[in-house]
Amino acid sequence: MKPIIADTSGLYAAVDRNDLHHARAAAFLRNLHAQGQTLLVSNHVFDEIMTLAKIRLGLPVALQLGIRLRSSRLVELVIFGPEDEALTWQLFSRYRDKDWSYTDCACLALSQRRQARQAFSFDHHFQQMGLEVLP
Repeated sequence: MKPIIADTSGLYAAVDRNDLHHARAAAFLRNLHAQGQTLLVSNHVFDEIMTLAKIRLGLPVALQLGIRLRSSRLVELVIFGPEDEALTWQLFSRYRDKDWSYTDCACLALSQRRQARQAFSFDHHFQQMGLEVLP
């Protein structure tokens, strides 16, 4: 099975019980766990989800989420090197007609490098990128 790219919107929905997509995100992660599928979390997404969780849900929730992501056997934390950063910058610079964030472009770079065609996301930008959005 090919790995699935994790986006901040998917991870946030899973942790915030008040999020509109929480039930779908939680069910998706339970199913992912049952299948033994790998979720790729870039350092860009990790940074973004930690910051968002801390601001919206408080430091204890952010720390618990960080511990869970860092210790999960189903999550592969991917630290970008110079080549990954160069590709991210190239994508960010190329798609001037899109409202993609730098982190979105980092996810696209990771999907290209790892040949992952699916993203755990509730962000329409990933469909624009040609990725299959899950759930």
